[in-house]
Amino acid sequence: MPLIEVGWLVVGRLDPVDREAVHAARRRLHSRLREIFPRFHWQMPMLERRDLAQAIREEPVNLLDYGLTERDSKHWDFSLVVTGADLESHYKPFALGVPSRGMGVAVLSTSRIDPQAVGEEATAEERRESMARRLVALALHLFGDLNGLEHDEDPARAMYPPQEVKDLDGMGGYSPEHTGALAERLAAVADLRLEEVDGTRRSVWAFYLRAVQMGLGEIASAVRQAQPWYFPVRLSRLTTAAASAMVILLITAEAWDLGMSQRPALVLALSLATLLATTVYILARQRLLVRRSSGTLTEQVVVTNVSITLVVLLGLAITYAGLFLVTLLLSWVLFPGPLVAQWAASLEGAVGLAHYLVLAGFVAALGLLIGALGASFEQEIYFRHIAYVDEET
Repeated sequence: MPLIEVGWLVVGRLDPVDREAVHAARRRLHSRLREIFPRFHWQMPMLERRDLAQAIREEPVNLLDYGLTERDSKHWDFSLVVTGADLESHYKPFALGVPSRGMGVAVLSTSRIDPQAVGEEATAEERRESMARRLVALALHLFGDLNGLEHDEDPARAMYPPQEVKDLDGMGGYSPEHTGALAERLAAVADLRLEEVDGTRRSVWAFYLRAVQMGLGEIASAVRQAQPWYFPVRLSRLTTAAASAMVILLITAEAWDLGMSQRPALVLALSLATLLATTVYILARQRLLVRRSSGTLTEQVVVTNVSITLVVLLGLAITYAGLFLVTLLLSWVLFPGPLVAQWAASLEGAVGLAHYLVLAGFVAALGLLIGALGASFEQEIYFRHIAYVDEET
């Protein structure tokens, strides 16, 4: 029977009622998943680390790191990190939990699901029962997120995105469609990992190539969950720096002359080199790549690192495309032909569309380079939140 291991990592100090609720939720989730997916053997080990996450509010990315470390060292398939701290939220007023598909880790907070948190009168038993029920609903939802399930509009289903705490009380199991999709995904997860087969006999590069080949579907799903198309909006400092550079270049005569006089192939090469260089710079500057917690390279570390690299690369490519289109539009509409001919004095013949396209590529590449420097001023924790957190539930 294929084994699925979901580790529970409880961090920080919980009061006795919270701790009992967490233990009850783990038992109920174990029973529920065994009932829904009887073809798998389920194990849910629990580890408590009271020395971690002592603050009242915690950054989810730090907790995801704790979960990834334990998942990697214990060889769990998934890790659920439970904390009594409130979670810092960057997109919503509050967050009950956050999943990271790339890491295979989700964070759940008991802070807001406790009836006492909203001033409700409740006995210890009522608090325990309410929190356990809500934790199970939240865990089922986040477990579906970790496995790439789409959200459901039915508030009685596990994949309904809760808008408030009380929504958890009405959320039940997965839809038949989601159950089938999750069973297929779990069958792939239950297979032996590459490092368990012949990882020690491969070089690092060979291991990476084989792990990517085996994990293409997981990588694609992780990238889609990260939504890199929102990078220009979420990374405001990068976008502001890039847009500022674009405006300055557009009102500089030398930039028009230099940009329009370049060969298209050279500008294309410059653009590709800029995308690669800025991706490497941001990955290193923001310390986004996962480091091995043990001496053995694992398939999950490869999948996570490749996923995050693609997320950053695609996010920067989308920013580049935006700069390119805006530059092309502004240069074509706002600047009259006689002025352009005067500024691009070194050109022979009339200025055509091809010259505007070359200029747009040249300006976009320079703007992205400067924007990457602007990204260095983004807080590392915020950048990592954008890169790793798929959503705030």
